Amino acid sequence: MQRKGEAGPVPSRCERFYSLRSEWFFATREGASVGPFDTLESANSGLSDYLDFMMLAKPRVKDRLVKSMQK
Repeated sequence: MQRKGEAGPVPSRCERFYSLRSEWFFATREGASVGPFDTLESANSGLSDYLDFMMLAKPRVKDRLVKSMQK
């Protein structure tokens, strides 16, 4: 399924959320794990906040964040 703003072939998708020792995390497209969160619902909210930030951030801010996640 195409997402808003996407063009071309649909990329493969994987589950973003996972649990480790009763704590929740989400994975970003950049390959980083974000968390821990107490519940799946709070991890989902954290992902929503992260995506909002990425949509609004200036390109150089996003680039710096992505570089810091890859260390």
